[in-house]
Formats: sequence, C-alpha cells, structure tokens
Amino acid sequence: MTIYYTPANRPADEDERQRAVDESGFLEAAGDPTLDAIVHEAAKLFGTPIAAISIVDHERQYFPVGIGLDASETPRAASFCAHAMLDCRKPMCVTDATADARFAGNPLVLSGPDIRFYLGMPLVSGSGQPLGALCVIDRERREVPDQARLDAMAALARKAMDRVHALKH
Repeated sequence: MTIYYTPANRPADEDERQRAVDESGFLEAAGDPTLDAIVHEAAKLFGTPIAAISIVDHERQYFPVGIGLDASETPRAASFCAHAMLDCRKPMCVTDATADARFAGNPLVLSGPDIRFYLGMPLVSGSGQPLGALCVIDRERREVPDQARLDAMAALARKAMDRVHALKH
C-alpha cells in the first residue's frame, strides 16, 4: 500500500511572497541569539523536543534557528510550515500527523524527525506576506493547546518578526 501526502499549495501571489522572504532578513539571521531564545521559549512553553523558525523559500524550508532538528533545511514539498503559512490569521495545529491525510505519508512523519504533533504560528511580513512559521513539534500525539498558550505562541511570533526587523535597521 502506498501512502501519499499533500504538499501545500503555493499562494497566487507567490512572486510577491518570495520577494518579501528575500527582503525579510530571515535568510541572513541564522544563529541570532535573540531568535534562538524565542525558539527555546516556544519549546519550553509547549514542552516539545523540537522547535524552529522555518522560512519557506522557493523550493525549500530553511531553519535560521531551531532546536532538536538534524537538518538546516528540508524540501518545501515536505514542509508543514508551508501549509501553516497559507492562513496568516491563525495557527495550524496537527494533533496526529499519522491520522491527517495531508501528512500521513510525509517523509518527515515516516522517518526522522518522526513528526506526530505540529503547531505552527505564521510569520507575516509588514506587507502581509506569509514568510514561514514559528513551530513546535513533538514525536508524540497531543491535543490542541489551550487558548492561553496559543496566544503566547502568537506573541513569540510577533517578537521574532520585530527582532528580524530590528536586525535589518
């Protein structure tokens, strides 16, 4: 039996979105200690072994900072964050990736990092373009987090955007 997964659709204004990614400063922010602290705070907030800032580029998702990941990038086609960024107004939560048709056959679910739980808070440029997501990941299934933790995650995503803006200016 073959198990499939669904790569995220590309936004209709993908060229504009990519331009916003290129101009954001995230691609040059690798290892920034403030962004690293934000990622650690997200992991602590949710008690997850994996957390990252993921920036979705042309054909890859790039992790300028992250914990618990063995890779600095993955193909965009396998990106959970590419799905999360499509609705800039709210987080995307996957409580069990093995039971979600979009992700059940995803290589990031079937092998390392063995994603089961995913929560991604979209990172949005000042012009409203989605750049990627601040995400937390677990190898165990979980329930949807309470609103207080979702609000705290949204605040961390805003803090990450503020930091990258400050680095550019």
